[in-house]
Formats: sequence, C-alpha cells, structure tokens
Amino acid sequence: LRVLWPGDVNGDGTVKYTGPSNDRDPVLSAVGGQVATEVLTGYHGADVNLDGQVKYTGAANDRDIILGTVGGTVPTATQEGQVP
Repeated sequence: LRVLWPGDVNGDGTVKYTGPSNDRDPVLSAVGGQVATEVLTGYHGADVNLDGQVKYTGAANDRDIILGTVGGTVPTATQEGQVP
C-alpha cells in the first residue's frame, strides 16, 4: 500500500512544520501573511484538506493537518514522502 502524506504544500517531498522550507509558512502566505484569520476560497496548493478554503487558524484549518502529519507533539519532526 502506498499513500501520500498530506501537507507537503511546497512539493519538496518532505512534510515540515517548522524550520527552513517548512509547509506551514506557505499556508500563512496564501491567506495574505499578515492576518492569520483570513480565509482564501477556491482550490489552491495550500488547501491541504481540499475543502475549497485555505485557513491558517480556526476550525478545519490546513495548518493542523501539517502538524498532525509530522506527529502532532513534536513540531520539529518531519515526514519523508514515499518514493515509488
């Protein structure tokens, strides 16, 4: 069984919540980068849960999925993509 890890927003093959080239910052940038509560509608690369909205905070946000993918309790952990 092969599946993709959700949250590789920047497409580098690794899901990272913190550090350089992390996947959390592009979600914040997509909603404008200044006001974390803004919501961007439509399907975009930062729409991790594919609900048609890019959200950095609040219920059903895309940032929490990235944190969950790397383990949820250690934000500095990473998850490598599976190579076929």
